[in-house]
Amino acid sequence: MRIVYFNSFLRIFKKLPIQQQNNIGNAISGLVLCLEKKTQIPSCFDLKKLAKDFREIRIGLDLRILFTIEQDTINFVFVGSHDEIKRYLKT
Repeated sequence: MRIVYFNSFLRIFKKLPIQQQNNIGNAISGLVLCLEKKTQIPSCFDLKKLAKDFREIRIGLDLRILFTIEQDTINFVFVGSHDEIKRYLKT
């Protein structure tokens, strides 16, 4: 499985505190592992399908990762709060 990080994701990710970066890294690793093994996504990820082909996983109470899946590629598009994700999807 190929992983692509969009600039919109990386720009915000680099500004986050190390602890949040670690939490995001762990969540991405777990998600990729589940998708590669084609197992059920654990409920701790709180996975949601959003508008168009976007999906999000929640990390903690106030942080979400927006991504798409295209064939064998996961595109990590954006990271932010619930409201920031909504604003991103409107643009």
